[in-house]
Amino acid sequence: MPDSTEPSSRATLYVARDEKPGPKVKKAITMPEELAAEIDARVGRGEFSAFMAGAAQHWLALMKTGEIVDDYERRHGPISEESLEQARRQWRDA
Repeated sequence: MPDSTEPSSRATLYVARDEKPGPKVKKAITMPEELAAEIDARVGRGEFSAFMAGAAQHWLALMKTGEIVDDYERRHGPISEESLEQARRQWRDA
């Protein structure tokens, strides 16, 4: 596991996502101690909030994607397995 003062390169990607200008709001969260320790170990000292902001942005993007699929299926019916397989092939080939 990386030293808590040196974030891994992948974790740095999450930290960098919080560098948007504009007002910030301070929030308190409660999580298991082991989870907080693992995040600290991976992203480095003082980067916990930036990591959590990036994780929240990622989770919201996943939720919005699910909403788009739900809306499509409400209007057009379920996405066929054939269409899903075609999309998977195109994704792999991209």
